Amino acid sequence: MYEMDRQIYCSDIGENDEIRNSAVVDILQDASNFHLEYHPVMSPFFRNEHCVMYLVSRQIDILRRPVYGEKIHIKTWTFELKRMYGYRNTVVYGEDGKPCILGVAGGAFMDTDTQKPIRVPQELVDRVSVYDRLDMEYKPRKIALPDIRPRRFEPVAVRRCDIDMNKHVNNARYVDITDEYLPEDAVVTNMRIEYKIPIKRGMTVVPAVYSQGNTIIVSLSDIEDRAFCIVEYTVK
Repeated sequence: MYEMDRQIYCSDIGENDEIRNSAVVDILQDASNFHLEYHPVMSPFFRNEHCVMYLVSRQIDILRRPVYGEKIHIKTWTFELKRMYGYRNTVVYGEDGKPCILGVAGGAFMDTDTQKPIRVPQELVDRVSVYDRLDMEYKPRKIALPDIRPRRFEPVAVRRCDIDMNKHVNNARYVDITDEYLPEDAVVTNMRIEYKIPIKRGMTVVPAVYSQGNTIIVSLSDIEDRAFCIVEYTVK
């Protein structure tokens, strides 16, 4: 288990004076990255075997949005680990000590040289501490597109600032892109994100928006309708 403290900074806040959806993802992402960076078992293996864990899915329940200047405490831990993939929970606690954000993330082991999935040794899996999973609703990892006609928008070019140290679009930046297609007054209480194919600098994505009840799904695809990433928002 890994724990860290931080505050909600000015850079986390959007024009509505609330923490941005992508900033929520950044907080969860930073905690999980530091957990792996300092993990006594996984960190040496990643470094020596040229391996990383690529994020493939994320679910975020926003119980309350922490406010500017609020001190928060984050806990993250692995609750399931297999030779090809793993799952973790992350909880963000507010200054009142109560959970305000709950997260589930799934990742797959990838070889950084071949960019292909790999199986890690079972001996390594057996050495990793696994904790009980959080008591929350677990939605499907894969996001099914509804059988309705979507609204399609002009293609979006991937910018230099969207790219992270892995040389593709950072997982929080996908949310920056898809947030543009939410109604101005949308209050997001849950996000599901399915990462399918990494988007790299210089590529172009075509947004398609599916709206049904209190659910808005934004799919980012290429011109042949091959999906790179799908983001589902539950709004109220």
